[in-house]
This record gives sequence, C-alpha cells and structure tokens, in this order.
Amino acid sequence: MEEKKPSSDIKDIITRAIEDEEFKSLLIEDPDRAIADYSFTEVQKLMIKSLRKEDLDKLNPQNLEEYFSADSAVYTPDLDEVLEMEEAGEDDI
Repeated sequence: MEEKKPSSDIKDIITRAIEDEEFKSLLIEDPDRAIADYSFTEVQKLMIKSLRKEDLDKLNPQNLEEYFSADSAVYTPDLDEVLEMEEAGEDDI
C-alpha cells in the first residue's frame, strides 16, 4: 500500500479533522504538532491555527465545499441598489 504524502491544501487538513476526532483534538490543542508534516505557508498556518472546535464541529464532508466557496464569494450589489444611489455633489466632498 502506497503511503499518502501530506498535502499542503487547507481543505485536506480540514477534511482529515472532520473525519478523525483524534486528529481534530490534536489540531485544536496543538496545531503546530498536528501540521508539522505538512507544507503550509505562514498565512495558511495562521488560518489553520485560528480554527476553533466549534468551527470544525459545524463542518462535514457534505458542507465542506460550500464552506470553501462561501469563503471566496465576492459581494456584488444588486443593480437596483446601484441605480438608486445618488451621485455625490460638491457639498458632499
């Protein structure tokens, strides 16, 4: 059986945490040790370390995709809202 190489994808480590209670506990209690074999950037490490047990408890394999797509969603105002906006006049500037 081929040994799986650690991924550097945050999604993979979160999937592991929601499927493996022991790993989830380690990730919450000692994130440095939990991710020691992974190759993450400093920003990714900060993101992982900021996860709380409550965050992980809300996630499951079915809603994980939604979690990551919602995180990258961009707010786009409704066209009617934009049309109703008044232009700034000289007194407003």
